[in-house]
Amino acid sequence: MINKESFRENFKYYDKSIVLQVIDIFLDEYPDRLRELEKNVSELDYPGIDNNAHSFKGVVAYMSSALAEVARKLEFMGKEQSNAGIHETFEELRANARLLANDLKDMRTEYL
Repeated sequence: MINKESFRENFKYYDKSIVLQVIDIFLDEYPDRLRELEKNVSELDYPGIDNNAHSFKGVVAYMSSALAEVARKLEFMGKEQSNAGIHETFEELRANARLLANDLKDMRTEYL
């Protein structure tokens, strides 16, 4: 899920400890972000979906353009107050976020 080359390029000027912090923050925070988005989707809280998907998109944009695109789709559904396919889009986001987390755990060893 992660574009390793792009990730390395984005962080090539940063100290390894900073990159580890970025990875660790994502790994610590993404489960809560997903739970909040899941709640928004289940309640069809469109402003919440828009806001939380937008925020998630910003967090993952430099790690995975594919995951950022799924988050963008969910954000758009929130903006447009459209629930057509919203549950499937959220499940795609959740599955891809888990893949990203696993990739980041693997990449983390490069920065130790």
